[in-house]
Amino acid sequence: MIIIKLETGGILELSLDSLVGAKLSGLELHRAIFDSFNLSNVDFTGSNLRNASLNYSLLNGAVMHRVLLMNATLIGAQVFEADLTCAGAIGADFTDANLSGSNLRDADVYGAIFTNANLCDVNFNVKRLDGAILVGAAYNDETVWPKGFDPKLAGAIKV
Repeated sequence: MIIIKLETGGILELSLDSLVGAKLSGLELHRAIFDSFNLSNVDFTGSNLRNASLNYSLLNGAVMHRVLLMNATLIGAQVFEADLTCAGAIGADFTDANLSGSNLRDADVYGAIFTNANLCDVNFNVKRLDGAILVGAAYNDETVWPKGFDPKLAGAIKV
């Protein structure tokens, strides 16, 4: 059983098997720990996941539109075909994460870490990419980058 205290003072109780496809939109989940959880198809739209730990979690098909992920860690997470449009992922750590097929259009990834991440087939046409670390990140011809950005100069590897 997971108990989440809501900003409104209420409490949200979830059993572990109810997280797949759960509706967790608009929640205050600052510093939440979801390490190794199956969060596939969860709707986090507009939630605050600042400083959250989602290491090695399954976020396949998750809806994370307008989610705040500042300084969150998603190390080794499986984020296949997720919607991260307009997400605020400033300083987030996606080291070794699989983001293949995901949409990060208009996300803010200033200072985010994508070391050795899989960015194949990703819409990475982000709003702000300054300071992001892409060393060893894999991409392909289907990866969409911001206009004028050269991923090779940032250390990304075309596969």
